[in-house]
Amino acid sequence: MIKAIVYTTTTGTTEWYAKRLGEQIKLPVFTLKEAERELEKGAEIVYLGCIRANMISGLDKAKENYSPGLIVGVGLTESGKNDEEVRKANNIDSSLPLFTLQGGYYPTKLHGISKLILSLVVKSQRKSLEAKEIRTEEEERMLSILRNGGERQDEEGLAKVTMKLKEIGEKK
Repeated sequence: MIKAIVYTTTTGTTEWYAKRLGEQIKLPVFTLKEAERELEKGAEIVYLGCIRANMISGLDKAKENYSPGLIVGVGLTESGKNDEEVRKANNIDSSLPLFTLQGGYYPTKLHGISKLILSLVVKSQRKSLEAKEIRTEEEERMLSILRNGGERQDEEGLAKVTMKLKEIGEKK
């Protein structure tokens, strides 16, 4: 049985998703560091972490200490668009539920190498979108985030995670 929601965050978007999910399914929510004090080793958890270059931050440490029953990666890409790439990059078994949710970009909250790498990725994505003569509504939203910073809180995507967790709970 899932005992808690555990997350890592850089800019706060993943924290928002974790806390919202905790409210919806009535589970305690901890940062990965807090979980070390609050949860027993091997406890079943939901893990949320930000995605960088298809890697979910903190996932390896979470797997070392806990048993993720469901994983959520939060990144710049539209929700659900890079699930298989993220699954492969993080060596997540196909039987383990994985969701990717769109988050945000806050250049002022980033530092060091993370800021440098992400700025290069953002610049490339922004140029690609700006070059398109006709953009979809989703592409316009993404371009706005890439130009100005900001986030997308995907309630529909989060609802899918909530439904899956309820389904998991009913099976046990």
